[in-house]
Amino acid sequence: MNINQLEYFVATVRHGSFSSAAKELFVAPQTVSKAVNDLERELRVSLYERTKRSIEPTPFGQMLSARASEILSRLAELESLAKNQASSQTEEGSATFAIACSPCRGNALLPSDFKPFDEAHPHIRLERTFHPSGVCLAALEEGVVDAAIVTGRVTKPGIECVHLLSSSLSLVVSQNHPLADRSSVALDELHGTPIAEPEDLRYCRSVIAIRLMAKGVDPDFVILPPYVASHRAFLEDEMGAFFAMNDPTLAALYPKAVVLPVAPEDPVSIPLCLAYAQNSDNRVLATVESYLINLAARMRKRGR
Repeated sequence: MNINQLEYFVATVRHGSFSSAAKELFVAPQTVSKAVNDLERELRVSLYERTKRSIEPTPFGQMLSARASEILSRLAELESLAKNQASSQTEEGSATFAIACSPCRGNALLPSDFKPFDEAHPHIRLERTFHPSGVCLAALEEGVVDAAIVTGRVTKPGIECVHLLSSSLSLVVSQNHPLADRSSVALDELHGTPIAEPEDLRYCRSVIAIRLMAKGVDPDFVILPPYVASHRAFLEDEMGAFFAMNDPTLAALYPKAVVLPVAPEDPVSIPLCLAYAQNSDNRVLATVESYLINLAARMRKRGR
């Protein structure tokens, strides 16, 4: 049994004759007839019955045709996927991306994460800018960029949202903070600790506030200027704390602080999503989306 036999048999069942199937497949009717008869002989079961006007499949032939149609459809999808992958290697084009970042509280995606894409797709010019998540989404809505990578799902009409990964937040405190020697921090241990207001007001603020309130902690957030010096002073002088992404660069930004994981029973995670206009005709976006999905899978595997 081979693919051609299945294709010829499915076409014969669909059209009810060898000649009509042959026209669709651009082969001689005898070629179709021979392939179907060879298939029947190899399977040792009757696949069809001739009537005066057409060829009718037997019950088993009908079932075989349905299953074979599914297989042929999957094969067509695989061929299309392979062609798209091959074309993406030489595809030319450009796209502009706004990527959520926080200069003070860590980033889920780093500029270096895109280096493999640039190397694999030298003919695609991917312009990247890094801004707070809300600015990225606003730029997408205004048509300033082709796509945005943002924190939290986007549910606005006309915008396609693809979940990439969920990033677990950590807690940053001073080395002199009473919680600094803990292996992890439970949220109810934050009673009395000033907590910096999350930078993303659209999504992160509400998620963190809800998690804290569920543990009986009043989220009386402290607003900080978006500067590292202000964050250092908040940690060291006010014994404050802030939630941050799992970013190795935090250690260099805050040498007198420690980054603590949140206790497993109190996880605080933020989804990172790719958003773009549903009516976009930029073919480059599909290539970048595929890369980002694979990148996210590798990041999950590494535990980053």
